[in-house]
Amino acid sequence: MDANLAQYAQMQKAFYDDQPHAVEEVVGNYAFHENFPYETHLLHRFGDIRKPVLRDPAHALGFDIGCGEGRMIRRMSRFLARCDGADISEKMVNAARVRTPSATVYLTHGADCGEAASDVYDFAYCTISLHHICVHEIRDSIIADVVRILKPTGCATLQFFFSKYYPYCRTGPPPANEAFLIDVHHVDRLQAHWQENRWDAQGTNSSCDAAFGTADIPAVIEDFGRWFEDVEVWFHDMSIGRPDSRGIGRPRILAETHPNCHGWDDTWFTHMAFFHLQGPRKVR
Repeated sequence: MDANLAQYAQMQKAFYDDQPHAVEEVVGNYAFHENFPYETHLLHRFGDIRKPVLRDPAHALGFDIGCGEGRMIRRMSRFLARCDGADISEKMVNAARVRTPSATVYLTHGADCGEAASDVYDFAYCTISLHHICVHEIRDSIIADVVRILKPTGCATLQFFFSKYYPYCRTGPPPANEAFLIDVHHVDRLQAHWQENRWDAQGTNSSCDAAFGTADIPAVIEDFGRWFEDVEVWFHDMSIGRPDSRGIGRPRILAETHPNCHGWDDTWFTHMAFFHLQGPRKVR
């Protein structure tokens, strides 16, 4: 194993495996994610239920990339014939195997889909996983392995975080005069830009994520296009109803578990991005 990959994988495994908390707490914001309509976005183009991405989902085999304790395996199994998954965390894999006994859950080295068989799956997906990997080369390696396990007719939908402002993030020093709330932005240094390889990151799971903004969309689509023939993307706004802590501020308009209200006004991301990928390029 490459030394850089080994270092980063060790950090990630320690983050998830060494915490004494229950797996739901390690995942974080569990109630919000349980309330989010992931199935609608994963299984339908543009989140439009009139546009399914699979012709016959009831007979399709799915694969969850970074499945954690199996939350989305359980949810997607209601729509697909079967869902398997993979994760870097032994703690999470053990929990997923207990909680989703009908699924095969693989332990990975951090840059692949584990020992999943080639050319088997109709559909692959991820939620709240790949964007936590702040190393482009590792995400690239995982996507290459997704291409391997998909059937030639298979497809995937991958969820990431996005900000329409990135690399600029809102900041909120209290204004001297409460009548004037000046909108101040700073250049983000915490998250990793899409093409970055932040091998030396000391944290994951929001400590250092992969980020991209409006100006980056064409390059990100081109990046996925190296692995798939057709790439589409749509966005779900999570900034509606957020509280504003600046000055006298603004109260939270929507509940913390509402799909359109996650984080605060100074949170770096504004939307979830869903990339739908068709036509895996099997020969490179």
